[in-house]
Amino acid sequence: MKVMDSFRIVWRNLWRMKLRTALTSVGVMIGTAAIVAMMALSLGLKESAVKSLENFGNLTEMDVEPLRWYEENGEWIDVPEDKVKKLNMQAVQELKKIPGIQAVMPIKELREQAKLKVGRREGYVQLIGVDVNESAAYRKNDIEKGSYLTGAPQEIVVAFDVSRELRDVEKEKREERRRKAGAGRHEMSQMPPPDIGGGEALSFNLVDRAGTLILSREYRIDDEPKYEKKELRVKVVGQLKKSEERNSSAAVYVPINVVKELNEWVTRSRGDEVEEGASRRSRDKAKKDTFEFDRITVKVESREKVEGVVKALKENGFEVWSPARELETINNFFFVIQMVLGGIAAISLLVATIGIVNTMIMSILERTKEIGIMKVIGATVLNIRWLFLMESGFIGLIGGLAGLGMAWGAVELVNYFGASGGLLDSLNMGYGGGDPEAEPTKLAVIPSWLALFAIGFSFIIGVLAGIFPAIRASRLSALQAIRSE
Repeated sequence: MKVMDSFRIVWRNLWRMKLRTALTSVGVMIGTAAIVAMMALSLGLKESAVKSLENFGNLTEMDVEPLRWYEENGEWIDVPEDKVKKLNMQAVQELKKIPGIQAVMPIKELREQAKLKVGRREGYVQLIGVDVNESAAYRKNDIEKGSYLTGAPQEIVVAFDVSRELRDVEKEKREERRRKAGAGRHEMSQMPPPDIGGGEALSFNLVDRAGTLILSREYRIDDEPKYEKKELRVKVVGQLKKSEERNSSAAVYVPINVVKELNEWVTRSRGDEVEEGASRRSRDKAKKDTFEFDRITVKVESREKVEGVVKALKENGFEVWSPARELETINNFFFVIQMVLGGIAAISLLVATIGIVNTMIMSILERTKEIGIMKVIGATVLNIRWLFLMESGFIGLIGGLAGLGMAWGAVELVNYFGASGGLLDSLNMGYGGGDPEAEPTKLAVIPSWLALFAIGFSFIIGVLAGIFPAIRASRLSALQAIRSE
């Protein structure tokens, strides 16, 4: 029997008992719709929870520090000091070997505050040294204006809010003197507020402008404090996009070697500057051998790989400080929810399976003579079983497609009433990552894999339900089947 002929026979039989086929498919439809709707709601809530977690930071970027203690059997155990990882170049190479990590960026911060002066504006900034080659792999995509660092010591990249932090000090002093002079004439209330860098600074462009980094240090000579200032001419080559991380809002990024030299200058005592050259070279070599970063930031290839990377980092002796640590808890929680909701909805599919079995057995009783004639004209046992399996499978497929459409309609209604009723806003899940221009998160979602799974699963349920009727039909005696009324 040709395959196309078997499909024609199956379709003819299903159409001939179309009412029974439709009623049997309703059970599969309800079961499929229940499972898809329950899973869609769980997936939507999970996605909303993860996007809400992104308000506290980018989940694919995380700071890595040495693991100093771990939990075992409910007790916290300290890691021996000689076993604690060092954040040096060896650690950087070790992190690069972990699957799922796209880039590794070691960071060294200046121990003192630095002042950035551009034109008439100046303000204190956080000077952060980065490995240009390592950080360029992903940080260059965060550039809003200009370009990223090339490695030149005089180049700097500023965070989005740095322009707001810089103030026109001379203008503020003039405004202050003007207010004091007008206070005696009762003009104080009519004076505009002083510029503190909030209004005009919003449009202040720093890119491609020359500036000066100013540092100061204190040292003592004969127990008397002395102060020294150091100025470093720089050029702003780029500005980063706006970030929700407040701890880096006033950051200025420079090559890591610049921060190393400035840290040495800040911490160097006056006596160090008059040491012999040979002694200084040996000290510099020792510092190079024992140099450690303040922290190391890693970027994961995708959010789906974050959980595996966090686990691998802990196994390699590192600790992660990122909202990504909560992903495992969220995933485990919603996995349990999905299993519970899916199990409840699967009961209706079990009932539908029994309905398919009953329908196919009734079909055998009604078509006994037809089965006998098919055997007499040459149909094999496999042909008979194939026809009944396809009939039951198509009943399941029809119910699955109808159930998927029913679930899609239910999900759209849930999303509509959830958005119009302000449910997402009350859960603080309306937007992900704190970006007001981001697409609103849906309360329930049906991904493509869930739709394909629902269709395939309903078809398989139908096929499994038809196994027993197919075997029973293939075992009928041809002569007895023909003689039956």
